[in-house]
Order: sequence, then C-alpha cells, then structure tokens
Amino acid sequence: MSSTFSGNKEAASVFGRILPLIDRALVSNYRLPPKEATQVEQRLYEWFERFCRRPGSTRSPESLRSELLLMACRAGHVYSLSRLEDLLATDERLKRSLSLGPEVIAIEIENGLEKPKRPKPPEDER
Repeated sequence: MSSTFSGNKEAASVFGRILPLIDRALVSNYRLPPKEATQVEQRLYEWFERFCRRPGSTRSPESLRSELLLMACRAGHVYSLSRLEDLLATDERLKRSLSLGPEVIAIEIENGLEKPKRPKPPEDER
C-alpha cells in the first residue's frame, strides 16, 4: 500500500513503517472492513503529510509517529461508533476498544501489548 503514497518522502517513510500498526488498529480493534480501512489509511496519510508540513512546525515526521497512531485510533473509534448498534452486541473486542478510548488503544498497540490478529467476521458475515 505504501506505493500509493507520494509527496514528502520522510512523511511517507514514517507512514509506511507504521502502516501495519494502523491497519491492525482499524481492522482488528475497530472492525473496519479491509476496503474501508484502506480508504481511511489513504486519508490518514494525506492528513499526516499536511500535519508534517504545517507552518512553524519544528518536529520531524518521525517525532510525530505517536500522533499519527492516535489519529488512526480516533478515526477507527468514530467509524465504529457510527456502526455501534450492529456490531456492539456481538463483539467484545470492539466493546473494549470503544470503552477504553483511542488514546489507550494507541498506546497499547504502540507498546506491543496486543498480539496482531485478524478479527473473526461477525456471525452474520460467515
């Protein structure tokens, strides 16, 4: 996927390295379908590139890695809340992610506290 990103090379490099964590957060924790996760990831990259170029910023894209992961978790959180009624009844991991909030989930993922797993599809999608 990182080949679809262009522009600031350092921002693209940082984004490419953290993309597997972003994907895991969106798909595993917040249950976005893979196609929609890819669309969110593209928007996150566009946001991150602009964020890195904002006037007056003295921080490098590498130093903004945690902010990027947090923004990914916030995006997943908002997305999941919009689908709350359908998913929450049957998905304990999603309940946990939403109750802890994007800040805690971002920290857990960054610190490697959760093992990478692909989610099981809800019963009605099998």
